[in-house]
Amino acid sequence: MHSRMMSLGPVSLVMALLLAGCGSSSTSPDAGTQVDAGVTDDAGVTDDAGTADSGVAEALPCERTQGVCAGAKRALVDGAYEPVCTARSYGADYEASETRCDGLDNDCDGVTDPATWTEVAPMKWAPYARSVDSLPVEGGFLMVYVDSPEGIQVLRFDESLNLQGTSMIPLDPGFSPVSEAQLVRTSRGPALFFTALHFQTGSTAEGRLVQLDEQGAPIGSPEGVVLFEQPTTQPSARVAASVDGQRISVVWAASSLGVREVQGMLVDPAGQVLVPPRVLFQSDSPNLHSPRVMGMGDGNFLVTAYDEGETVDDTRIRLRRHDRELRLVGDERRLSVAHGAIPTLLTMPAKEGGEEPVMLYREPDGHNPRLHEVRHLFAGGTPVTLTSTSWSQSSVLGATMTSRGLQLAWITMGYVPVPGQASGFIYEGRLWGMSPSGVVTDWTPGPAPMPLHRNGEWVLMHELPGHWMGALLMTATNTPAETHTLQSVRYCAP
Repeated sequence: MHSRMMSLGPVSLVMALLLAGCGSSSTSPDAGTQVDAGVTDDAGVTDDAGTADSGVAEALPCERTQGVCAGAKRALVDGAYEPVCTARSYGADYEASETRCDGLDNDCDGVTDPATWTEVAPMKWAPYARSVDSLPVEGGFLMVYVDSPEGIQVLRFDESLNLQGTSMIPLDPGFSPVSEAQLVRTSRGPALFFTALHFQTGSTAEGRLVQLDEQGAPIGSPEGVVLFEQPTTQPSARVAASVDGQRISVVWAASSLGVREVQGMLVDPAGQVLVPPRVLFQSDSPNLHSPRVMGMGDGNFLVTAYDEGETVDDTRIRLRRHDRELRLVGDERRLSVAHGAIPTLLTMPAKEGGEEPVMLYREPDGHNPRLHEVRHLFAGGTPVTLTSTSWSQSSVLGATMTSRGLQLAWITMGYVPVPGQASGFIYEGRLWGMSPSGVVTDWTPGPAPMPLHRNGEWVLMHELPGHWMGALLMTATNTPAETHTLQSVRYCAP
């Protein structure tokens, strides 16, 4: 080759040298280095780490292997594998302590969206369902209950049903213990309605309204305004506000010359009478009781009463609509039901648009207790079974309409006689819930039934943020001593 170049002319020699230096060798100037090997992104995790091509040992599996952690391997962070796996290894759905209601096992413990039970407060005695109530307020919820003759207990919860504080609305010493307590939302804010007997006579009941602030403290006198007085030893009354909160319908059971009645009146949020008392229902049956009332979207009020005949087979729920002046609207509806089927009233979206009143009720004690729904109340609607409950046990129903649809919760209560045991404490049961999709879940905290008291036939429900639901109920036992405990449960029901 050298002799050949020597024989070339000057120009040809230069061209030959250039060609010999361009690509005639397989060795590049950067030979012996590895391009893009070990490039690290901003998160400190090495690309292609733990693969055969990277030259780094393969990552070991993480400690947790269930739920969203299944198949996870340790992430390489700043050139080293995580000694204990975190969300870098497990992924964005991982939580060290599960808080999300998303249908995933976020903390990888084998339990998806677990319920959280909390002992809220001790109760001095077991309040009846009619003396317990709760209401959404700014920043959370209020709850009231009666467990002593001194006053009405008020509890404040945050939006996740965590207890924030307690107080008591004192009662006039001239009253016997309050028999009923109810919370209602008016245009002026929350208000407390309660009934109590005069201590001196023991046969005259009063219904009173107390305006509250959003923390549950009375505005003005805690004794409130007297709405009605009724000669009775067993007051039975309820209230409901109109949708705009400007009018409050008050209904109560009464008796006049041996005829059973349900009377009603309308007041404004300050308790001033707008429509004086008048008779809404009459019956010559032995018992006309447990009136209920609900404000409807059209400004009317739906009123119901439980009418018992001479036999348990002659039991009816009577329904009427009344306008803003308590005038009757349309015809009365009478629905034959099983004995003990006290209704719950709700408004629900109508299939044809808007909202409609709906009645829910439980089929009480029996071999096949069920929960029923009745729509089209004044257009011949008939009961539809939502779900069966536990065999041969009574079911205590709670219900609420949420942004996702109807949520139900109920306690199945069984009678467990024990020789020598006080009669109020020989009950046990389980808490169940049904989501809008119809999924039924047992939310009882453990395999054993909860100890219950006979008066604990109530469960209060509220929708919480993030698809969670909250419920308040009471457990009770007299072993080794008598205790009544308010419980809260937070559970997932998307």
